[in-house]
Amino acid sequence: MSETDDDDASTAEASDGVDANDGLVPATVEDASGYGLSLTLVGGVLLALAYYGYLAVTGPQTLGQAVPEPFYLLVFALLFVLELFQSRERGAMAVVRAIALALFYGGLTAFAIEGGLYLWNTPEAALEGFAGVTVLAVSLIVAALAYFCYLTVLESGR
Repeated sequence: MSETDDDDASTAEASDGVDANDGLVPATVEDASGYGLSLTLVGGVLLALAYYGYLAVTGPQTLGQAVPEPFYLLVFALLFVLELFQSRERGAMAVVRAIALALFYGGLTAFAIEGGLYLWNTPEAALEGFAGVTVLAVSLIVAALAYFCYLTVLESGR
């Protein structure tokens, strides 16, 4: 196939998905994969640190020892606002999704910050027997399964 044929095919593909009314292409699950993959990886790391945060809060530390508690509220608020304005949908579903994301990732962030302080003070908790690698691996699998379930719910709603 010649270069001009390739150019014609790519131009035809690009023009097929454009809505004549507003120039926007409706979003699909496939479009969310980059954002979803980023949230999955960040979620996995936060989940691993949150595990150590849970160990810290149920053990030697109290919640708010690493960072004053009002800053955790600020994290919840920022996540809510970012997700609400980044959402492709409008209305009640966008608000529910923003609340759910803010609570989930805000909670993970709060425990992850506490876990980071705990690991800073007692690194042997993660280094002994390479426990940190195991915790990170399990956390990434859990985060990937959660995202996979989310995509399954989205696709079943069509």
